[in-house]
Amino acid sequence: MLELPTEQCPINSGLSGNFMFGARPVLSSSGSVTPSFTFDEAIAACDLCGGRDFATLSSAANVRECMRCGYRFVSPRPSQAQIAASYSDASFYSGWIDDDAGRQRMWSGRLDLLKGIGEGARVIDIGAGIGTFLAMGRDRYGWHVTGTEISSSAVQLARDRHGVDLVLGETESLELPEHAFDLVTLWHVLEHVPSPSRTLSLCRRLLRKEGLLAIAVPNSDDARGWLIRTKANLRGKPAPERYEPLRPHSEVHLSHFTSRVLVNALRQRGFRVERVTLDNQYANPTTRTNSLVRSYRLIRNLTGLNFGQATFVLARSMIDEQSPVTVVNA
Repeated sequence: MLELPTEQCPINSGLSGNFMFGARPVLSSSGSVTPSFTFDEAIAACDLCGGRDFATLSSAANVRECMRCGYRFVSPRPSQAQIAASYSDASFYSGWIDDDAGRQRMWSGRLDLLKGIGEGARVIDIGAGIGTFLAMGRDRYGWHVTGTEISSSAVQLARDRHGVDLVLGETESLELPEHAFDLVTLWHVLEHVPSPSRTLSLCRRLLRKEGLLAIAVPNSDDARGWLIRTKANLRGKPAPERYEPLRPHSEVHLSHFTSRVLVNALRQRGFRVERVTLDNQYANPTTRTNSLVRSYRLIRNLTGLNFGQATFVLARSMIDEQSPVTVVNA
């Protein structure tokens, strides 16, 4: 029998403080009052396919869907300057540090997905946070590691806690060596960037021939939405909103990826997709949550349906720049 447990959103776990929406100020976890986001950037064309015909999935959260390719995104949205300032609040990562033991287990599980990379590999983690993943890969596999991060406080924490030097700035604007890395990772980063197409193209340029790209994103598949509604109905409660309005001092997701859209985006930019499964994103994994993820992975392998909270994709940079594009329709 399929278990339908209550699942806490792991991305925001550890964050505290009272948040208010609309034009009112926001009280951050540090106690300072910060203006709420202004939503001044409107998207005129789909970032992935250039389409201009959009459907509205959530008026409250400004979530649109491209009618040509199915890409889901926020428009209008806050500026990158506002978002970077929000993430650079020194208190933003307090929950991560408090949950360090649990997050070590989470990162260890993710490293297991990449153990075939080999010792001594050159690895770059885009949006590296406080550098825990890179430090563990360095210590376990002897990886030569670097990373990028837009948060100045995260860069400082990575240096102080793990001895990992990250490059501060928006990755697409940095001068990074091309064709230099065996592995590029984006752990719950692609949904944050202003242009996923630019980021994926950059990843292709950073990788050596047949290098690997590992991506984890929140799961926006319709199967996940069905599961959430079904669980709420069984409990006799209203289903929660699928998409939440963006707010400072919280996770800012500018994109919402289905597996189909993400796989297509990768193939159209010169990658061969080698694996699609669930990401075990629980910040404090337990025997119960690990069992749940294993069950969902099995269901996905058998049916193609992803009921989990997050998706993991492993793709390889193809040698031939002119390799034909394959589009997944289901």
